[in-house]
Amino acid sequence: MKRFFIERSQIIKTSPVIDGQDAHHITKVFRLKPKDRIILIDGSGMEYEAQITGFSKNKVFVSIIRKYSPDTEPPVQITVGQGYLKDKKMDMLIRHLTEIGITQWIPLTSEYSVPKPDTKRINSKIQRWEMIAKEAVKQCRRTRVPEILSPVTFQEAVEENSGADLKIIFYENETVSLTETLRSLNQDLLTIFVLLGPEGGFSNKEIELAKSNGFIVASLGPRILRAETASLSACTIIQHLFGDMC
Repeated sequence: MKRFFIERSQIIKTSPVIDGQDAHHITKVFRLKPKDRIILIDGSGMEYEAQITGFSKNKVFVSIIRKYSPDTEPPVQITVGQGYLKDKKMDMLIRHLTEIGITQWIPLTSEYSVPKPDTKRINSKIQRWEMIAKEAVKQCRRTRVPEILSPVTFQEAVEENSGADLKIIFYENETVSLTETLRSLNQDLLTIFVLLGPEGGFSNKEIELAKSNGFIVASLGPRILRAETASLSACTIIQHLFGDMC
């Protein structure tokens, strides 16, 4: 069955309504008809099997058949603080990291960041990233959309996210591998905060600031990876060690 989003406020109504882009996809792209069954996601972790009951202009009416909680969300919550990259790379990372299972995304500016967030366009940028994340959620059968936050500075990211069970910053000049770094840690973790750099990486000053705020410094190996490759690799490894990627 095809998967679509529905507003949480609609689920409790007698005749829930799907509108917006998903309504367009139902009627114009997939050409579904009354009595066809679909899966609905409200972003809270629940899914709903539903039946289409009718249409009006730009709206699709449904009836809920059953509600259930699929086992597709990882057991660990991963927040990614990502050094600002060029737009297409950020788009790609949000799509793929959503599939990997991150919970929260924080774009950040650091000392070696070349692209900077355009304050005049940042709201539209965040809306675009949210749309990309929602499409990825539908594709990979997740039920929660990662939260996309507004850009912050490196210092703000380090100092405002002190409550995570585990905090890691990846640094190309570190020689100790992530596996070796984490070997002695308690494996029962619920929240992990990961810092990943821009194309130029992090400065020594930033690494020291992170360490003074309780971050573990880790390496992804002897090769220098592109920023986007490092982000995908790091989050995949963390999901393998602490989450549900086998």
